Order: sequence, then structure tokens, then C-alpha cells
Amino acid sequence: MRVSKTRTLPALFVVGALALTGCASTATGASDTNPTATGSEACPDTLRFSDTGVEGLETLVVEFENFRLAFEEATGKDIEFYPISSRTAASTALEFDEIDLLLTGPAEYVVLKQEADALPVVGITRPGYRSIIVARADSDVDELSDLENKTVITKEVGSTSGHLGPLEMLADAGLVAGETVDVVPLGATRIEAFGAGEGDALGTGLSDFEEIEAELGKGSIKMVAEGPDLPNDLFVARSALGENCATWLQQTLTENQQVLLDAITSTGESDKYLESEFLVAEDADYDPTRSAFVAAGFEDFAQLPE
Repeated sequence: MRVSKTRTLPALFVVGALALTGCASTATGASDTNPTATGSEACPDTLRFSDTGVEGLETLVVEFENFRLAFEEATGKDIEFYPISSRTAASTALEFDEIDLLLTGPAEYVVLKQEADALPVVGITRPGYRSIIVARADSDVDELSDLENKTVITKEVGSTSGHLGPLEMLADAGLVAGETVDVVPLGATRIEAFGAGEGDALGTGLSDFEEIEAELGKGSIKMVAEGPDLPNDLFVARSALGENCATWLQQTLTENQQVLLDAITSTGESDKYLESEFLVAEDADYDPTRSAFVAAGFEDFAQLPE
């Protein structure tokens, strides 16, 4: 799950940002697509873009204006921002042809595929994007099987690396959340709670390991298990664009990936993509996330909390 961020910007900047998307409400939708055309002709002249991890127009402009300009150059299309406030809003926008291209995370994609038949276009690799489960250094928990009848603290419900990933690791070890192991999602307070003695282990992302040691003390924790690479973040398209348009977008993104990735990371807000690359995304790539949903008790993916 990608976390929404907000910030306050000067009023003059906000006015300029609003001007950038002033035409979004009148942008053409599915009727502008040509299912028999190929290449750029298969896509509408205006493409509306957003990111499920960004809440509000101001922040969308701050984080993605450089990308918007670079993508316009690469596609020859007009690229407009379409701010969204939630995963539900993103699903509705895709379903009713109000948005064309969306950057999202693995958990969100699984829901958007179910609810709006979102088309996977291009994945963004994230080196080191995997889940871990750690225990206190003096704990008798040395491997996952030692967590039977114990308690694991995780990030908030739906976090790909900090909740769904650890649950999948536990399930692969034969442990069932709520039956043979207790799982307690605590979100932002997880490290503090774990340091205070709550829980027997902590499930989180690999990128959090140094933060945990910094807060609890170097050598205070030990690695119990490290999971496999998690599915990539990805660009998805609305289904009404059609496969031909989606294929052209896929080709355009991959052929111009260095310029586009440089644009995304140039703001300093998306450093997680500094060593990334674009890869063709396939729906089957996200089956591990679906398995993690089931392990978390969400067989109806849309029931995952926002």
C-alpha cells in the first residue's frame, strides 16, 4: 500500500497548479480511443495521470510536474493531472473513464484490477523491496516456526511490505494468522511498541531495518527471516483505452525510461526509485499479493481498508 502524503504550498503555486489541470474535467474519455488503430493513434490526444500514493493536486504537482513534462515530450500527447483522494476514488475514475494512467502499488493494483479491470502496463522495480521479520536479539525466536502461538507486530493493514508480505511469509511457514500466530497491525507505533516489549517479533520492510536499529539500539534485533522480492509498483491504464493503446504506452515508457525515471526522482520525493527500471507488467506478477490478501483474511480484495 502506498501512503498518501499532503503538504502546504504557497497560494501562488497552488493557483499555477490548478491552471495545469483546469481542463481535466472536460478532457475526452473512451470515445477518443480507436480500437483498430495502432501506435500513438490508438490513444487519445490528452492523457490524464495520477498516483494513488499522492493526495491532492498541490503535492501531485510537486512530485510529478517534471515527469508530466517529460512524458509529454516522450508521447507527443497533452498530459494532465487528475488528483485523487483515495483508492476508491481511483477505482471510480478508472471505471468511468475519468483517468487514463495511474501509478500505484501492488496491493492497490490487485483491488483496482478486481473493481475496474485496470490494465497493467509497466512495473517499476525497487531493489531491496521485500519483507522481513525480526526479533529481539536476546529472544528465543530464531526461525519462523518459533513464532507458533506467539505475537507478530506489523505495519498498518494493507501495507505491501509491512503487513501483507510478512503474513505471506508466515503462511509459507505453515502459520495461520489468528489461529497459530497472533498478528497485531500497529502502523506508525510499531517500532516503539516492539521496543517497549510488545509482541515477540516485528514484520516490516527491509528498508526499515536501519531505522529500527537506530531507534532501539544497534545490535538490539536479529533477522529471523527475509522474504522474496515483492511485486513492483506499476503504471496501470483504464480498460477502455484498449490493448493497443496500453501496448503503445508500455513501449513509450520503456523506451524512454531513463529520462522518465530521472524526472520522477529529480524532486527528491521518490528516492525509492533511484535504482529502478521499467519492466513490462503482467497480471500474473501480482498473484503473490493476492495470496497475501487471502492470508490476511481478505478473500474479497475490495474489503482491504484504505
